[in-house]
Amino acid sequence: MAKQATAGYDRIKQVALRYVEQMKIGDVPGRYKKEAMETGPSLYGSYHAAHILDLFGELEKLPDKDLDIWAQFFLEKQTAQGYFSNKAADKNRERLLREMDPVWHSTRGIIWALRVLGRKPTKEFKFLEPFVDAKVLYNYVKSYDWGNSWAAGNQICALATALFALRDWFGVAEVDEVMEKGLYPALEELLDEETGYWGTQFGADLYNGQFGTIHITPIYFAQNWPLRAVERNVDSTLACQLANGSFWPGGSDCPDFDGAYMMMNLYFLTDYRREDLQEAARKYLEHALMHVDPNGVGFLLHRRDSKPIEWKPRPHWIWADGDGTAREELRDDDPTRTHIMLGSWFYPLSIALVAAMLGDTGYEGPYKLNKMSLHECNVVDI
Repeated sequence: MAKQATAGYDRIKQVALRYVEQMKIGDVPGRYKKEAMETGPSLYGSYHAAHILDLFGELEKLPDKDLDIWAQFFLEKQTAQGYFSNKAADKNRERLLREMDPVWHSTRGIIWALRVLGRKPTKEFKFLEPFVDAKVLYNYVKSYDWGNSWAAGNQICALATALFALRDWFGVAEVDEVMEKGLYPALEELLDEETGYWGTQFGADLYNGQFGTIHITPIYFAQNWPLRAVERNVDSTLACQLANGSFWPGGSDCPDFDGAYMMMNLYFLTDYRREDLQEAARKYLEHALMHVDPNGVGFLLHRRDSKPIEWKPRPHWIWADGDGTAREELRDDDPTRTHIMLGSWFYPLSIALVAAMLGDTGYEGPYKLNKMSLHECNVVDI
């Protein structure tokens, strides 16, 4: 039975959809910018807009021809080797193994967008051929610096996303076995049983470990792999929450979603510290609502009661060609930047998660989650 919309659900839906409408460029379907300062359609604006509309059941209302045109925006970014890149110079460039680092994020994002649009790529994923080997896959995962769990986990989430697509779109049935024999044991060896997070034993602090961990646990849920050290994970997740309910000073869409994602999934995995998780989730919901734009158009980058002096710039990890490690780029501390499309996906999505967890918030509703967009893959259906 479909869940009934609550007043809270309707409010959050309208706030998110108004921002999507505001970021629309021209009359061509699926062309969006991610923030006001952009002048043309962007990859991330268009990909996050698809997720927002899908989350609220609006995407399925569009005619097939509009979805085809939307998907074409992403398909034009597919290279001859099959990966996706925002750089025109990559069109005929072949990349092997760690040469994929600069384009994993764009490849992951476009695959997720095509998943929610219900469309497939036109070219085969030749770039994945080396990875359909358990030993290669194992060594690849271990080749990253897990002292930066956030950056490493992001790359492995993208790799898993591509492998799932290889299985589902191109019928490569051995993907599951290869992941079981290559990816799973590598990740098991990298899990820190003292924290329940990936990478903290190699130097990642608890926050970096959390942000890496939320990119790995959806792979476990998608493959029904057992998650170990769950109680320590609960301890670590609760320790990361700030007094105002957020998971980053001033609030920030990625860290806040990450904390909510872990809380919700841990709640359904264990009875350990259940009341503490419930209290933390209620605090988080109050915090997330502090990101609602006062004018009802989208979600703010920072809490509306915060000041720039209270903010901490959130790192974005940039992989440049030829580099073996990610470079930290600090963003989101410019007071003139107030909204991005990602926030209008992540805050409603995180509200959906904690509402499903608690069941009595007034924000429950018929949210639609697509498991193959791994940020929407959970240990239970909501």
